[in-house]
Amino acid sequence: MKPTIEIIRTLCTCDSFDRGIQYFKEGRVQKLNLSGGVVNAMVKGTRRYRVKIEIDHYLMSTCTCPYDYEGYCKHIVAALLALAEDYQRTISRGEAEEKRIASALQGIDAERLRDFLKKEFVRNKAVQSHFMIYAAGEVERGEKSVRDYKKEIDALIEDASEDGYVEYRNEIDFNAFMDLAERYTEKENFVEAAKVYQALSEVMAEKMDKVDGSFDYYADRHWEALQYLPHCVNSMERESKSGYLDYLFDKFMGKEPDYFQDDYDEALRKICTTKDDLEHLKKLLSPCLPNSLPDSKEDWNRYYDSRVLLDMQVFVLEGLAKLGDEESRRGLHELFKRNYLKNEGFCLLYSERLEKDGMIDEAIKVAEEGIQAFQPRLARRLRLFLSRHYETLSPEKHKENLKMLFLQTIDWSFYEKLKKMSGEQWNSVLREMVEHFSSRNGDGRFEERTTIIEIYLREDMFEAALKEALARKSLRILSMYYRHLAEKFPTNYFNAYRELLLTFADARMGRDHYRKVVSELEKMKAIKGFDKEFEKYVEMLREMYARRPAFIDEMKRL
Repeated sequence: MKPTIEIIRTLCTCDSFDRGIQYFKEGRVQKLNLSGGVVNAMVKGTRRYRVKIEIDHYLMSTCTCPYDYEGYCKHIVAALLALAEDYQRTISRGEAEEKRIASALQGIDAERLRDFLKKEFVRNKAVQSHFMIYAAGEVERGEKSVRDYKKEIDALIEDASEDGYVEYRNEIDFNAFMDLAERYTEKENFVEAAKVYQALSEVMAEKMDKVDGSFDYYADRHWEALQYLPHCVNSMERESKSGYLDYLFDKFMGKEPDYFQDDYDEALRKICTTKDDLEHLKKLLSPCLPNSLPDSKEDWNRYYDSRVLLDMQVFVLEGLAKLGDEESRRGLHELFKRNYLKNEGFCLLYSERLEKDGMIDEAIKVAEEGIQAFQPRLARRLRLFLSRHYETLSPEKHKENLKMLFLQTIDWSFYEKLKKMSGEQWNSVLREMVEHFSSRNGDGRFEERTTIIEIYLREDMFEAALKEALARKSLRILSMYYRHLAEKFPTNYFNAYRELLLTFADARMGRDHYRKVVSELEKMKAIKGFDKEFEKYVEMLREMYARRPAFIDEMKRL
């Protein structure tokens, strides 16, 4: 089934769709290919995530990211968009490859295939290792220890390394082990599958100091193994599961290496699914807990370690409180009361806890204290919490809160709500916001630097928008607002292009850059009333860059 924009929209939330479009435009979708009716893609996000799309089953899709909300995640959306753009070629290429392989396998006799494999094993030790894992991987052949699996994984790394180090960008393929664990899972041998995932994660953690420049790839393999491990553990008998809980907690506390602690944290939370699990984790955690958060300015490392432990304690107490444990509910209140002005996350959690317990006035008071105590960027979620209550309890506070949310997030939904609420006071509010962004004088993110132009356009203040756009002396900004302003102010826009394109054209070399220059020249050409001036300008460029044949070649489009 071919994905279309309309179909993709129905499979995800608006937020996932918008973020997916952004990921697609940024070129984050890699290795799009078809095999056995399944399209596989690699999408680069915080990590590199694997996306699988079953095109024969209404685009059923999975992703290795931890997204657990409504609809498909942004990585799947990006992959679907890439597939939509290149659908026919992807399908044709995949089907042709499958036919070639099927034909080759059908036409070769067993003896020739064995001969090929023997020779290939000599040339490529990784293929030999993969085959041996696959051939010996049937459950009937008997089980192995974690140590046995680690030896096999280590052998792969040793074969691919030089002087004990994995060279830059040498990304060893561990799929044979992932496939093996998947086959054990399909046969409901969860204990053996868990051993494979455990072995993979341990080898990755132990070998990270031997990896040269491919940190992300091997860190992703560690994370991926620990993503699949909890499902196996949760399918085990209680006694075996307790052993893995102890194991993961030791890894979580050991922090070897420390940048994998989040992976163990995530796995621990996934396997704590019952009251017994939570009580067991609470017992393990108890002797390690600090009384409260230290001052982050005095000792950041101690503050961070304490916060991680208290975050885990919150998870345990929240879980037990949901199961009706009154002592845990009181414990949450005590923990938050000690720490809510030391950490914005705890402040929000405390406000939400008070809200759940029906203490609305106290919840609002705590959140208001938080927005005074923390930097604006850290207090955004507190303002969102307050927005829900101010809307019904205090119109004036709600309006001020909406204004601050817009100034901090540049989320235009807050702008529209604020405008609707302000009524006759809108001009005064608008002036205040314009002054805020004008005072930044070009500081902050690019989005912040262009917000004042966006405001002018929304208010149909086109001359003010033009003045601001031209003042930036930026071809990127000029191009962004071409559709809104070029037709209304052709002379201003043509002259601005004439000035800025020279600097841009001279900034670098290469055909990709020249194509961008010509793309902007095409916009310049489309401005009506300047045909002769444009011809003279292009001729000047041809003379200036006569020694850049690639540039002259790209300009043939004009």
